[in-house]
Amino acid sequence: MPVIYAFLYIMGFLLLISYLENPQAYNRVIFPLEPAIKKQLSTYFPFYRKLPFPKKRRFEKRVKRFLNSFEYRLREGMQLSPEVKAVLGGAAVRMTYYLPEECFDYYNTIILYPEPYYSVITGKYHHGEVNPGARAIVFAWATVKEGMRTHEDGRNLLMHEYAHALYFEHELMGHEYKIFNDEALRRFKEQADIEMQKLRNEEPHFLRKYASANEAEIFAEATETFFERSSSFKAALPELYGTLVLLMRQAPLKAGLPVARPNPSPA
Repeated sequence: MPVIYAFLYIMGFLLLISYLENPQAYNRVIFPLEPAIKKQLSTYFPFYRKLPFPKKRRFEKRVKRFLNSFEYRLREGMQLSPEVKAVLGGAAVRMTYYLPEECFDYYNTIILYPEPYYSVITGKYHHGEVNPGARAIVFAWATVKEGMRTHEDGRNLLMHEYAHALYFEHELMGHEYKIFNDEALRRFKEQADIEMQKLRNEEPHFLRKYASANEAEIFAEATETFFERSSSFKAALPELYGTLVLLMRQAPLKAGLPVARPNPSPA
C-alpha cells in the first residue's frame, strides 16, 4: 500500500509541474464552456444554431480551445463578459470550422479596448490590428459589435483581423503546420492579383479600394465579405469567391457542408 501511495504522490506532483509549465494546454481540456457563453453563441451565430448536435459540440470545443489559448489584456475598463467571449471565440470558429485546429496557435495575446484607440506609432485612432511580432491581436469592442450587428455593408472587424492573423500565421508557421491548402492558396493569389490590378486601374469594383494595397489586405477584405455578403460576392466576383470556397473549405451559402481540398494543377 505505501508503494501505491508513493506512486500516486509522484504522479500528482508530475502533473502539477506539467500544469504549471503549460497551464493553457490543460485549460483547453479541463474547463467546460460556460452556459452563458453558449447562450450568446446562439444569439450571434445562426451557423452555430443550425448545426446538428454532434457538430454543435465540436463548435463549442473549438470555441473553448480558442478562448483558453490567450492572455487577455483589457484596457480602459473593458470587461471579459460571456458576450465578449462568445463573440471573440464564435467568430474565430465560424471562419475556421473546417480548417485545422492549429488555427491561431501562433498568437498568445488578445488586447481589448472599449472604443477605437490611439496609436503613438501611427498618430491615428485604430479599430483593430494584428501584430505578428508580438503574437497579438487587438480589437476595439465598439467596432466589433457594430460589425456583428450590421451585415449589409460587408464590414466585420473581427473577421477582417482574424483573416490577417490566419494569413500571417500560414506564412510564418508553414514549416511546422499549414493553415491553408497550398493549391487553394495559389489559386486565390492568382485571382487576387487580377482583382487588385482592376482596383489599381480604378475600375468599378465590388471590393473596396483598400483591398488593392497588397495580398494580405485583399485576403482580409475578401474574407470578411465572403462571410458577410456571400450572395452578392458570388454574383459580382464568382472566380474569386470560388477560390475562397476552396481556401476556407466551406460555402457560406450552403452552411454546414464542408468542401473537399483541391488537387494540385498539373505541371
